[in-house]
Amino acid sequence: MTLRYRTRDQSFGPLVIFEHFYWAPVSTWMWGQRFPAATGNFSHLSLSDSDGARFLKMFAEVFENRAIRPVRNFSQPLDINLTICLHAILGLDEKQEILTSYIWMEQSWFHDFLVWDPSDYSGKHSVALPAEKLWLPDTFITEMVDEDKSPQAPYLYVHHTGKVVYGKPLRIVSSCNLNILYFPFDIQKCSLTASTITFHDTDVRLHLEQTSEEITSKSKKMIASKGEWELTQINAHEEKVYVDGQSYHFVALEVTIKRRPMFYIVNLLVPSAFLMVTDILSFYLPTHSFDRASFKMTLMLGYSVFLIIVKDLLPSNSTHTPLIAICFLVSLTFMVTSLFETIIIINVIHQNPRQRKAVPKWVRTIVLYYGAKLFWRRGKERVYRRVSRVPRTANVTDQGCESKSSCSAEMEVLQVLLRKIAEGVEEIKQCVERRDQERELEDEWLRIGHILDCFLHSVYLIFFAAFLLILCFAWLK
Repeated sequence: MTLRYRTRDQSFGPLVIFEHFYWAPVSTWMWGQRFPAATGNFSHLSLSDSDGARFLKMFAEVFENRAIRPVRNFSQPLDINLTICLHAILGLDEKQEILTSYIWMEQSWFHDFLVWDPSDYSGKHSVALPAEKLWLPDTFITEMVDEDKSPQAPYLYVHHTGKVVYGKPLRIVSSCNLNILYFPFDIQKCSLTASTITFHDTDVRLHLEQTSEEITSKSKKMIASKGEWELTQINAHEEKVYVDGQSYHFVALEVTIKRRPMFYIVNLLVPSAFLMVTDILSFYLPTHSFDRASFKMTLMLGYSVFLIIVKDLLPSNSTHTPLIAICFLVSLTFMVTSLFETIIIINVIHQNPRQRKAVPKWVRTIVLYYGAKLFWRRGKERVYRRVSRVPRTANVTDQGCESKSSCSAEMEVLQVLLRKIAEGVEEIKQCVERRDQERELEDEWLRIGHILDCFLHSVYLIFFAAFLLILCFAWLK
């Protein structure tokens, strides 16, 4: 089959037929580089000069009346079959609840006035026509919140049976009701509804050409993005809605996507877990040392700095607070609680000796008896009470001197000296007893502090383990 071409300054001829009926762009030697260069075989789309002229003449009225719905009976609706394939998930804005995706939507319908016999046109079964030459349905995505910036498809295919196939890419920026409670293990479901703007279901009806399983399978094979989101399922179905007494037919898609959590596990959960394990192990530092409180305070400040750094990685939403943010907040609360516990234990152990009171009987019973048995801590022996005491019968008296009138002055001086020695020994004995009582009291409060520390540490571990179980159950359910 021969093909003739003309330059721009030449007169109207068969070249116009070529311009109207070729879908693929031709190489730069045509029309003085009017079309961009392209590769590929498009001879199956061509028509000879005589066939093209007859084709234009035969369907001239169809091209002129492209604003009219192409049906012979206006009371009959036009059925449009949709084929949708998801090519990419470009992003999901949790704060504004916006999903950006890229899909390919193909529409097909039958044009009642564009039917020919292939034998009349050199066996031509299909041609590519400019999209502006024929009637097009005004199908759009109702959830779109921004204009479509994807390139427009300039051509469409027409088969000799009248079937028109029009495919175009769509960059969809749509609203999506998000639930970020289970971030980063969340699964989002976003709706995409394809509908016509002006046509009722008595004029235009939309139908699905593929099942949900076929759409999902094809989309998983064609999807190009390997980023944060993974396509799980696409559920598609046809619906009808009534608005102001009129019914509209539309196709609803529910796109289910799952977040890939590895990035957030490595950058959020693992560092937080390390800090929490360090805080738990800090309970094994000596209770009577002030370095323990300093260490816990430094650890708490480090965790606060960590939260400030990862703040931008956490999604923000006015309706939901993610569990991971609650996890960080509760972890910080546990750290503050452990610091308060350390302050209390240090206050119990390091009391002022002058202000230290005797251990109440109920504290001695509950803590030193039952608590010691519960945490396998036996009390120490009271070593300070083994100090020998001066007997009360060692007092020096002067009864012997009264019975003898010949006592000398030296004996009186000796008796005075012995009384002073006895009084000094009594004072030393009382001082040792006080020191014994103070050390014994200090030892009791020290043991109380150790037992209370074990008890609070156990309570800390129980509550923290319960919190982790609840959190894991909420994430994995």
